[in-house]
Amino acid sequence: MNNDNLYEYVISQIYDAIFQGKYSDGDRIPAERELAESLGVSRVTVRKSLELLEQDGLIMREVGRGTTLRFHKNGNEGTTDMIVLIAPAKNVFFANFIAALQNYAETKNSLILYVEKPKSEKLEQCLYKLYKRGLRNAVIWLEDLLPDQDKLQRLRAIGMNMVFFDSDKGMPYADCVTLDNRRAIKALYQYLKEQGKNNIGYIGWDNETVYSVSEREHAFEAEAHPGGRVLHLPWKQREKSVQILDEYLKNEQADTTDGILCGDREIGEMFQQIMEKNNKKTVAATVDITYGQNLEETVKQIFGCLERQCGGKETWNAELYKITGVLLGK
Repeated sequence: MNNDNLYEYVISQIYDAIFQGKYSDGDRIPAERELAESLGVSRVTVRKSLELLEQDGLIMREVGRGTTLRFHKNGNEGTTDMIVLIAPAKNVFFANFIAALQNYAETKNSLILYVEKPKSEKLEQCLYKLYKRGLRNAVIWLEDLLPDQDKLQRLRAIGMNMVFFDSDKGMPYADCVTLDNRRAIKALYQYLKEQGKNNIGYIGWDNETVYSVSEREHAFEAEAHPGGRVLHLPWKQREKSVQILDEYLKNEQADTTDGILCGDREIGEMFQQIMEKNNKKTVAATVDITYGQNLEETVKQIFGCLERQCGGKETWNAELYKITGVLLGK
């Protein structure tokens, strides 16, 4: 093994210990002699490896005090030549998103590598495996995943740049790019009002951990005060949603609702199918169908986020970017 490979080996072992939680921010790592013995390399190799980590800003070495870890929230210098995208391929909307991202990547001479996270694997472990393979820029769709912020901090500290797409909650260790959900719901509500609908209801998921779910429902409640009817569908048992919607429409004669605002494409498509089955005329407006995301601006913002993260250690801080969508009509 040549010297460069030895340095990479030592650094990789230290990264493993950081990601696995053996070392935390502010901790002192073992002395050179101890590291050399435990890793089976020379002290010269350890010293050079630590010099490289110090250049990256991950550690601080002081005479008489040893070597201390220094986690940061800044960007990690690099290029956007290769970007890994973690998203569900079977989702119709995200199939369109992937296509838009790939098309824009070509104009930037960037390669998009698509990965679908194994169901049995945690997101952070998937990201770390990609990082170990040299993939340092990641775009991630979280859906209902709740990322481990401690692990994200560790990934950021060792050199990974991350952008979460369709996440509206904001995070300290990654940029978030999402549809401006409040504007979307306000536009759809006004659309239904312009159609002459006065008693507008809302259909959404019952799982507020899913990104955008809670903000869209809260935005509807703000528009529909003193309050329109809200129907929740079971996120974890989606197969029951069709039955619930069927019962809802069959009982609609006792209800004064004349317009429905659907929280996303999946709900809107189910509602439309059940409505046609029951020969109902209720007007529906749907996020991602009646009101579409501006994918061109979204992918530009995502690339801009990655470019800023790659551009300098001291100039980047995590931000939440909200993109205004487009009312498509029917």
